[in-house]
Amino acid sequence: MDRLDANRNYDCFCGNGIATEFIAGYLLEKNNRGLSDPAPFKVAIVSDRQVSGYYYNEFENQFILRNIHPKLITCDAQEAGKSLKAVYDIVADLKEFELGADDWIIALGGGGVIDCASFAAAIYSGNCELILVPTTLGSMAESTVAEKAYLNSGKYKDAAAIKTDPTAVFADPKFLSTVPAKYKSNGYAPIIRLALLADPALITDLTADKDLREFLNRIYAARTAVEIKNPKLLTLGCEIAHAIEGYFRFMNYSEGEALALSLYSCVPDALKAPLASVYGKLGLPVTLQGVGRDMILKSLRESLRQSGTGPVNVVDYDAGERGKWVIRELTADEAMELFASRLDVIVPRG
Repeated sequence: MDRLDANRNYDCFCGNGIATEFIAGYLLEKNNRGLSDPAPFKVAIVSDRQVSGYYYNEFENQFILRNIHPKLITCDAQEAGKSLKAVYDIVADLKEFELGADDWIIALGGGGVIDCASFAAAIYSGNCELILVPTTLGSMAESTVAEKAYLNSGKYKDAAAIKTDPTAVFADPKFLSTVPAKYKSNGYAPIIRLALLADPALITDLTADKDLREFLNRIYAARTAVEIKNPKLLTLGCEIAHAIEGYFRFMNYSEGEALALSLYSCVPDALKAPLASVYGKLGLPVTLQGVGRDMILKSLRESLRQSGTGPVNVVDYDAGERGKWVIRELTADEAMELFASRLDVIVPRG
């Protein structure tokens, strides 16, 4: 079991088998409990039906062997179901299970599960500790080091947010073998964004065999470099990606597919062909189907209206002497003009 350097104030571990072999022992150590101690603490495991179907029995076994009987709480953590209702249902189950101080909530799943469980832990009055066990590359690279948990509402992306404070993260490579092909893009896209902003070699490594611990450390290093420079750079591509997801109510395009499309629309012309080649290998789209550009522009205009009348900060490529990504302060009309030019890249003519 290796420590990851995630530049966060909590432990991040990585290793084959750590999720099913070490977490229960870690909790016992944190609670200063031994195997023979009476009245062990309680553990609630939040997961979705797919992940729990694959892994729950094996995951639970480490606790049963230590006289801890977890409660499984399942939630619908797809983007369309990642809502306040899902969180309130989790909180109700936590209360019914009578979790309190010295007890633990474990999020076992992808980014949606981590967001819902983290949100529930943040608002639950029981003062429980939180452990994150990401099961997808996207949740390992993004959700476990995000400073906030996000929820959607209807067609609105990230409509609610709250700061989170996990105790530890356990990233286990074995989970990656069961991620459905459609949702692998949720891991590829945020890594491609970090590659564009800080470490281009990350794109090449997405299509190569790699050591997950080393790869995650490089991802976290790239993210840290961007955060030091300007955290707003991490919003590259968000506007169009969120508009795509919201228009289809999170059904037609996965979160990663929408972001990949938006990133492709943002890059300079010289990068479009090489990036399209990488997208082809990863199964990512380069054209937006099923909607005209005017409908996406309408969603973008509505979003700008809701954000107020002040200047709009948009990440854009500055093709100057050295070429770099910058934050542009634009009027709403200037921002809409920029978004329209980007949509021209990914929306088929006709």
